[in-house]
Amino acid sequence: MTGLTLANEMTARAEFPPISRRRAIRDAAFAALALAAPRVSLARTERRTRFPWPFDIDGDGFVTASDRQLLAAATYMVRNNSARAQSEWDARLDFLGRGNVGAERLAQFDRLAPALGTRLPPRPITACWHYGWYGPGRRRRETPTVRYIDGAYLSTNRRTEETFNAVKEEFGISADILSWIDNRSVLRAYGSGYLRAANRDRRRFGLLYESQINLEVSGRVNLSRDKPYVGKLLKDFRRMGQWLAESVGPDGPGLLRIDGRPLVYLYGSHTFGPRDRDLPAVGAALIRAREEFAEAFGAYPYLVGDESIFPGDPEVALNRRYRARFFDAITRYHHYDERHVRALGDGNAVRMDAAYRDRIVQLERRNMEGFANISSRYTDEPVVVVPSSAAGFAKRGLPSLRASREDYVGLLEAMQALTDEHLELRHRERLHTARLAAPLVFVGSWNEEFEGHALMPAAQNRALADRRQDGFDWLYAIKSRYGVAPAA
Repeated sequence: MTGLTLANEMTARAEFPPISRRRAIRDAAFAALALAAPRVSLARTERRTRFPWPFDIDGDGFVTASDRQLLAAATYMVRNNSARAQSEWDARLDFLGRGNVGAERLAQFDRLAPALGTRLPPRPITACWHYGWYGPGRRRRETPTVRYIDGAYLSTNRRTEETFNAVKEEFGISADILSWIDNRSVLRAYGSGYLRAANRDRRRFGLLYESQINLEVSGRVNLSRDKPYVGKLLKDFRRMGQWLAESVGPDGPGLLRIDGRPLVYLYGSHTFGPRDRDLPAVGAALIRAREEFAEAFGAYPYLVGDESIFPGDPEVALNRRYRARFFDAITRYHHYDERHVRALGDGNAVRMDAAYRDRIVQLERRNMEGFANISSRYTDEPVVVVPSSAAGFAKRGLPSLRASREDYVGLLEAMQALTDEHLELRHRERLHTARLAAPLVFVGSWNEEFEGHALMPAAQNRALADRRQDGFDWLYAIKSRYGVAPAA
């Protein structure tokens, strides 16, 4: 795109009032700070300071002598290789993510843990995409690149969802973002599976609106009033609000709330508006969709847009900056970009090595700088940029992005460093308050079996390199940095 024309920019200004002079000066200052701020040296970041949570073994928010005493009293044990651990396994003691509690545990604790008495910062919200569309025929229609370690399962099975919940908690995934499709069988699967799991009260969840599936479109989406897509979008947001109200209620437990509002991620929002002159209609549609959700549910959503650029994009285009104003935060579903991967590899696969991670760090810096002066029109707060911390990628017909545990640890460390830097620079005043209680970390999908970045323990995963921990490799990577997930 070449940018908004003067006529269309005037149309946008007429529909959406201009920002105040004070806010314009403030945003310009923030943008200058973002460009001038010293870059954090990711290679020199110490894990013991950036990732202290695994050492809080008793979960009281501090690292104390009692945590060390729990380790001292433990006996040597090894976790089994089934999805659900044996009853005597105490996952908290495996703070290194090795699958065992070994003889060197005290020496490692003393060497790596923060000083005793340290009060820990709020633990980041580690969230994964969760899918409920696995019925009897789904795997026959498509070719999975991931196979669950305990075999094929159905999303209607609450016992499977109970196991999923237990494994997520054990390995440090604290929230689920449920893929929402206006499809009776999928919503019924959530009703009989995920929402009926006996341990669901220990989980928090938000929603992922599947725009391409719900709107039945591939490619750009025209949301002008005379097009059918805008009506379907508004209907879907009302249906999402109704479904959420009926499932848990506006004040019900278990919802992932940011700033007191349930999180809704609008996948594919970057496809909204085929031309620059269509962008004001996109903004109007997003405002109305948000209102439809609020009217049905009883509260506005914390709306996350799919607006961060891909590795192959040279800069943040004006159309993305324009749409970002209509969200509270922005991210990207996955950092995978076919153009980027084909350019780096042999056409079949590329490794998530240090060079790849460096490119992703540069990409996310471009995102944070490109959106630096964008504030949400709903709250007047700067839009939060959440990097993608997803693991590998493998989809039939596309070159794969392969990652080992060590590769994934490197990505988690790099993305957390960038997140901390971004929040300190742009969101310091509200961080660790009710408005933004903890950083968001999107770790990819739990069970997207057709794209390879599924985190669930796998009997086979084409995107997993150097398999060494029985298909739990990426899960152990998350656990080694964030510890066991706290119950909701």
